[in-house]
Amino acid sequence: MKLPLKVGLLAATIWISIKLAAFYLFLSLDDLRPFVFINMFILTAAIAIALYLVKRKETESNLLNDVKNGMLAGVPYAVIVSVFLYFYYQKIYPAFNEGKMNEISMKLSKPQTIKEIQRENPEMENKSVEEIKRDILAKTKMVYNPQFTMLVSMLSLLLYATLNSIVITLIFRRIVFRN
Repeated sequence: MKLPLKVGLLAATIWISIKLAAFYLFLSLDDLRPFVFINMFILTAAIAIALYLVKRKETESNLLNDVKNGMLAGVPYAVIVSVFLYFYYQKIYPAFNEGKMNEISMKLSKPQTIKEIQRENPEMENKSVEEIKRDILAKTKMVYNPQFTMLVSMLSLLLYATLNSIVITLIFRRIVFRN
């Protein structure tokens, strides 16, 4: 197995361990921001470490091979973490999705919220309160669907891994290894 792939798999395991540890310790379960930033940091670190280890071993390389090696660490990470998120929100912690749906339902039960939605969205001005609630809850249910979460996280992590691979490769080639 190639070294960047091992680094990507190890990084995914670390992130999954952090997420599960937070779940079992009841730490920031409903706040996604810390986990998103940890996720981004670990992915960036995995790509940087994989590229650094490969560049130290290789005597000659080109830009395309370096980006490929970065992607070789980032893509498995993105796929494994995204599939884990599906199972996490589907089987391990489905209460997150239910809590978000209840939170939106509670907000929609206030007449002030409905008036604010009608004021901000011209297409909802002529709809009844029940139609507005039904539309908002349908959109919310789609957003907090584990499959949707998996798809969005996979696409965003793949894009982030691609951009990071390019940027980190350029930094390594121009500053660290001076090729």
